[in-house]
Amino acid sequence: MSRIKRRIDAAKYLIAVAVAVVIFLFGYMASSQINSEKFRQLEEMTQDIRTDALSNEILFQLVQSSACETLNTTEYNLELYQIGKRLTYMESLYGFTHPEVIRLKEYYSLLEIRHWLLSREINEKCGKRTRLVLYFYTNAGCNDCEDQGVVLTNIHNDYPVMNVYSFEYYLNNSAVEYLKKIYNITPNRLPTIVVDGKVYYGFQSKEELLKILNLSG
Repeated sequence: MSRIKRRIDAAKYLIAVAVAVVIFLFGYMASSQINSEKFRQLEEMTQDIRTDALSNEILFQLVQSSACETLNTTEYNLELYQIGKRLTYMESLYGFTHPEVIRLKEYYSLLEIRHWLLSREINEKCGKRTRLVLYFYTNAGCNDCEDQGVVLTNIHNDYPVMNVYSFEYYLNNSAVEYLKKIYNITPNRLPTIVVDGKVYYGFQSKEELLKILNLSG
């Protein structure tokens, strides 16, 4: 009887080990697939940013050559907005401090600045009235920044005529540093919004922003 019991115990042990191995292998394969998917998403996003950067340059040249009558930036504006949403999603996957996320944000911030300059040029040369908003925020210790981002997104959804360019304050980027300097952006006054060269410190409600942007509520 004791022999049979020992065999049963041994069988239970082997089954438990086998199950543990299967679970481990399944978890490893699932983890590998997830990591592979994340890497693919990063690669796709990097390529999208590069493509938009090239489109940006071409559009800038078209404006310089006074091709206003054939210029349509609606789709391009939407592409930039969608890339920003995907970058936010990547932050949720990897975290704000992941080196690859930071690298993408730095690249994206340059794309935003170039697009902002392009939009200003289009407004001046082509008589457009696109509202341009510079938004400075941080993910570190700013209680109002997330709420401000939600408000800006809601307004943009209601009024596509407004473009929002968001910049993480602590990015190590000389172009962003220059903007912070000329508009006197400091970490203790975030979130900060700039519209038509005028600076607004602290959280701005939807109603306040609609007035600032001269948009009907």
